[in-house]
Amino acid sequence: MSTLNDVVINKLSGGLGRRNPEQDMVSGLLFDGVATTKLTLDKIERLVSLEDAEALGITADYDVNGQSAYYQIQQFFRMNPSGDLYIMATTGSSYEAIVDKAMEMQELANGNIRQMAVIFSGKAGFTATEAAVSKAQTQAELGYKDYMPFEVILEGKGFDADTAPGLAELNAENVSVVVAMDVEKAFEQKLFQKGATTADDKLYTLATNEKLVAVEGSLNVYNVSTDDGLKKENGAVLEFIFKDSYKNTAAVGLVLGTVSKAKVSENIAWIEKFNLTGEGFSKAGFIGGQEIKTLGTLSTLNEKRYIFARTHTGLPGVYFNDSHTCSLGTSDFAYVENNRTINKATRLLRTALLPKLASPVLVDIDGKLPQSVSKSFEGLCRSALEGMVANQEVSDFDVYVDPKQNILATSELKVKAEITPIGTARKIMVDLGFKNPFGIEKA
Repeated sequence: MSTLNDVVINKLSGGLGRRNPEQDMVSGLLFDGVATTKLTLDKIERLVSLEDAEALGITADYDVNGQSAYYQIQQFFRMNPSGDLYIMATTGSSYEAIVDKAMEMQELANGNIRQMAVIFSGKAGFTATEAAVSKAQTQAELGYKDYMPFEVILEGKGFDADTAPGLAELNAENVSVVVAMDVEKAFEQKLFQKGATTADDKLYTLATNEKLVAVEGSLNVYNVSTDDGLKKENGAVLEFIFKDSYKNTAAVGLVLGTVSKAKVSENIAWIEKFNLTGEGFSKAGFIGGQEIKTLGTLSTLNEKRYIFARTHTGLPGVYFNDSHTCSLGTSDFAYVENNRTINKATRLLRTALLPKLASPVLVDIDGKLPQSVSKSFEGLCRSALEGMVANQEVSDFDVYVDPKQNILATSELKVKAEITPIGTARKIMVDLGFKNPFGIEKA
């Protein structure tokens, strides 16, 4: 370097804080469905847009006979256009049977899924939902045990706002039940050509020169009129009916998209960030098209730990009430963001420590770990978690490796890690009153 007087500028790197791409948004949708020419049952497909789903044959016409896969995918990408979604169509005789394939889907996705929604097209009461919750918790526990933790989001099939039981007693800390649904979407109907049996009914789209003609004396039965008269087949006049499309489904795709968009530390009920209003969800209601009756009903359902949509006086838009899991409110894992945070820390710590598995560990003359060894392992863990602090996903953390542990006897090296989560302002309390700037005058 020149010894002449000068202004020396050194180019530094890292100031932009650019990180490796996160996988927190990677989600899954598991559903019972039918195969298409490009969609194979029990096979993983990865979508990055609604158009990807349509290319597989999952279009608006796919959602018949209780199916809602297209609607859920559409809502997912509406809430998070940058989302990353695995889907898997499968078969099963019950809601519980479909949920039982969650871990299978996670394994097919190489453990990449962080949150998964499960839907069922068949008819099911709320007891079936409760059974599905129990099964989903078992699947989530298997995922954590196999180092691929994920959260499960279920639709509350058979839900009734007046008789809904509490969910905390189900003791499923990794499972959430959604009962939110757009009341107009819930009653959306599609036209079908009647077959010999209900199973033979076929989705029908009117041509430009066709119109419906009500059959006199019959409720919800129509003929189709063409330029040549009533539409016939084999000499018989065809009959058509309307069927509800989304009567017994909840907007789990909306929740899944919002969760995937949020940082792991963020509550999906954050008003400033997550307005749900848009195509396919404009009026808050419950599954089945049930209207919201009173604020008292919402308060009760919130205490029972359901996830639903609501409005706020003085503010346009529709928002979630909270991010409850099916566990006690006093649990460390009572909310989705608690679980997502601990799950992310779990993955990061394991990734950091895994290369050291079966490695030699030096000990001192007393059999204890030298400071250099304990600090080395602490450093690995700290490096793994520092990014979460920088990204405001945890407030702080602490890592400690006890140098007194007897690794020669156990071949186990124990690390204690604690994270301080980000708080959530679920209530904002304000003391408000009048003030006289002149104070109180003395008599």
